[in-house]
Amino acid sequence: MARGHRIMGTPEGPLIVSGAVESISKTKQAVGLLKKLGAYADVDKVTASKTMRAGKGKLRNRRFVQRRGPLIIYNKDQGLTRAFRNIPGVELADVNSLNILQLAPGGHVGRFVIWTEAAFAALDGIFGTYDKPSAAKLHNKTPYRLPQLQMSNADLSRLINSDEVQSKVNAPKEGQKPAVLKLNPLKSAIGLAAINPAGAAAKKRAREEAAAPKKAAAKKPKELKDAQKAYYKSMIAEE
Repeated sequence: MARGHRIMGTPEGPLIVSGAVESISKTKQAVGLLKKLGAYADVDKVTASKTMRAGKGKLRNRRFVQRRGPLIIYNKDQGLTRAFRNIPGVELADVNSLNILQLAPGGHVGRFVIWTEAAFAALDGIFGTYDKPSAAKLHNKTPYRLPQLQMSNADLSRLINSDEVQSKVNAPKEGQKPAVLKLNPLKSAIGLAAINPAGAAAKKRAREEAAAPKKAAAKKPKELKDAQKAYYKSMIAEE
């Protein structure tokens, strides 16, 4: 019902019908069966939901969209598929080749399924039980087994809130942790020293190495002037 299926008038869930349903071959009989089971309200929902698709899918043979209706799972097809195939929203599946996209459309669990009695009885033989493996399916060349339960109690909220678990949990901390201003180590000397104690010395050495060529270039004119003065003095002395 949370997925939008109209199953308020059905007698039970999952809905299991007699195996004689598999021999229905007329659509009129199929519609009468759904109305008798109280499941035709779900078909009316599908018919009312049919709308034109938005976008370019209209050009690609996908002109209309509609909701999902009942899924009928059978064991042997004795005319069943022919009877239900023209009812809007109704899908059919063989119990020996179930499709997860039909059982959980869009990956969300919750589909209104109508089982025939023979199909429901065949589930233990196909998938096995927790006591014996499957008689039909193989997994890695061995009979398929149902996944074993990892928890005997799956009520997580009850487990978490139990006295046994809460007695071992640390008490919640009161107050609020003071916010710490993060310093940029590229601009702050304190931030640089926190991540690299030798960073200040490395930056100083880098500055000195970058300034050395400039100092050398600044000294050259003075040395040239001294050399010129010494040359002129020597010339004057010779005269």
